[in-house]
Amino acid sequence: MEKIFVVKKVFKIMKKYKSIIIDDDPIAQKLMEQCVNRNNSFEQPFIVSDVISLKEKLKEEAIDVLFLDVELPELSGIDFMRVSKDLPQVVLMSNMKQYAADAFEVEALEFLPKPVDYNRFLKTVNKLDRNSSSSTIPEQEESIFFKINGKLQKINLSDVLFFEAMSDYVKIITAAKTYVVLHTMTKLQNHLPNSFLRCHRSYLVNLKKVDALDDRVLEVKGHAIPVSRSYYNTIKNRLKVFN
Repeated sequence: MEKIFVVKKVFKIMKKYKSIIIDDDPIAQKLMEQCVNRNNSFEQPFIVSDVISLKEKLKEEAIDVLFLDVELPELSGIDFMRVSKDLPQVVLMSNMKQYAADAFEVEALEFLPKPVDYNRFLKTVNKLDRNSSSSTIPEQEESIFFKINGKLQKINLSDVLFFEAMSDYVKIITAAKTYVVLHTMTKLQNHLPNSFLRCHRSYLVNLKKVDALDDRVLEVKGHAIPVSRSYYNTIKNRLKVFN
């Protein structure tokens, strides 16, 4: 995977994390939900009981972190990580501490023994904060360097209309030119200022370039960009739509 090179000093953009709790035990679900809701860094978490439901939720929402139980029906949390691409950061959970080594192998952010202790949970949040601050650039950031055709190519963010996902690649659409880079949309999103917003699983749009919103379609300098139902209200709020 090609790396993104950012320009200027890095600062954290304050936002609340969107999370999913994946556990088939209702009591464990509730305990984890209480930990998340007790911390002001998170929005209300989504809760699912299996990886099939998790996959559907990941299609609908831009998620920052998964609190993923290891022992799940049909497919374990560890096996899910092994076969999945482009996941958010993952915190694995289990009442069997021997899975901590597997968590390290699949590059999970952290391993939390169950039942989850809130003080241990806070250490995980601090680690999440450190990782997020290292991958988030300031609102005034002007350019990013992508590796394209073997060289570092400077892309001015003010020129970008939108990004479009194509499997393991991302198209960068500007008014003058289109670039294709080997990258994933989720990781790219973490390197952009918050003037760029996910409006669809396959699209990240520069809100400063939006000309109109017609039903669930954004008009961006002659391009029609679809807006998923799950992102529609967020887009409307960010565009400051007045009724």
